[in-house]
Amino acid sequence: MNFKNHVSKKNYRWVKWSRIVLCSILVGVSVGLLTLMFKNLVEQYEYLLLDKAKKNNLFFVIFPFIGLTLIYFLRQFVFNKKKNKGITEVLEALRSQKKIPSYKVFSHFFNGFLTVIFGGTTGIEVSTVVATATLGDMASRKDVIFKKYRKEFMGAAIASGVTILFCSPLAGIFFSYETIGKQKSNVFWFTHILSVTFSTIILFLMNAHPLIDLSQRVKEWHYEAIPFFIILCGSTSIYGVYMTRIVTYSKRILLFENQPILQLLIGSILLGIVLYFLPELYGSGYHTIAELTKETNYVVEFALLALFLVIIKPFTTGFTLKLGGDGGVFAPSIFAGACLGLLVGVLTKVYFMPDVIVLNFIILGVAFTVAATLHAPFTAIFLTFGIFNSYVLWFPIVVLTFISYLLSKKIYPYTVYTLILKNDK
Repeated sequence: MNFKNHVSKKNYRWVKWSRIVLCSILVGVSVGLLTLMFKNLVEQYEYLLLDKAKKNNLFFVIFPFIGLTLIYFLRQFVFNKKKNKGITEVLEALRSQKKIPSYKVFSHFFNGFLTVIFGGTTGIEVSTVVATATLGDMASRKDVIFKKYRKEFMGAAIASGVTILFCSPLAGIFFSYETIGKQKSNVFWFTHILSVTFSTIILFLMNAHPLIDLSQRVKEWHYEAIPFFIILCGSTSIYGVYMTRIVTYSKRILLFENQPILQLLIGSILLGIVLYFLPELYGSGYHTIAELTKETNYVVEFALLALFLVIIKPFTTGFTLKLGGDGGVFAPSIFAGACLGLLVGVLTKVYFMPDVIVLNFIILGVAFTVAATLHAPFTAIFLTFGIFNSYVLWFPIVVLTFISYLLSKKIYPYTVYTLILKNDK
């Protein structure tokens, strides 16, 4: 019997909205606390193991094998022998109206943790997105009223998770809107704003800090640098396509396909060798961005390092995912964007404008590259503000981020996630 038959028409609307309010608050609080705990644990153990590897470089080769082997056996004996597919899992579930299995919460949190702390060159963002989407899906099953709002609750949970990761409620809301599904219903905005509000309260109560706080160091930008900002914008639009194609290609490389243990051994050793020579790629790579932003004397050597990193990063990310690591291109886009900004900024400073502020290029590079890779310009803008806690560059960020996004989409209309969906049809 229909739920409406059990209550008067006068009360139905009040009952519906009161339950939606309660569920949205619970989603925001539970996802916020869980994501903050997950984020802090990953950061602590990633830095701990990275420090050990720096003291004994052999660990750069050993750690990826340990992490990917643990993930392999967890998948075989705990998580139904199924590889995680990142945000594609959420998009497929929404397209097919199938439930996301509840074990995906643990699968993505555990595997994301193991991937990053042991050096897999992805990040925890995609793991968080899928795990929180699963929580939102589970919440939508708890009441007959919620079933028709499944997409809204999944999106609200994702928005809360992204809010915690980047200390930016607007990045959370727009990521859900641009990536998971563009919706304009009252329920969409209501669930998202409520959930994100309570996640933001958790950020304040727990005294969470931006990833890299540049609010006291970036205080101006020069109009004379605009032509070089435009060059960076064009470079990132092309790089967004490069990352999409290379990550997809790397995941398809045939490597002992019928011998998974041998594939794991050889693949993790190859990944470890890359980390041995380029430890900047270890894990999420945020430690590298933090170190690069601390520099005060940028020389050509930094440009050469940045060039190597932006070329190799998509290969190592795709290879990590190929070997069963959990993640996607969210964190790699941030990392590569910072390095690409550093590359253009240093070359500009050394050869054209000695007074140019290299940090400005790093900030802009992140915004432009995220927009070009994820095809999510609003997310890129507010995510960048949240990461660096700096709003000085708001004008070039807003204008050129959309240009980078439009150029990238014009060159190649797919992201890593939509390309997989296209190939699965």
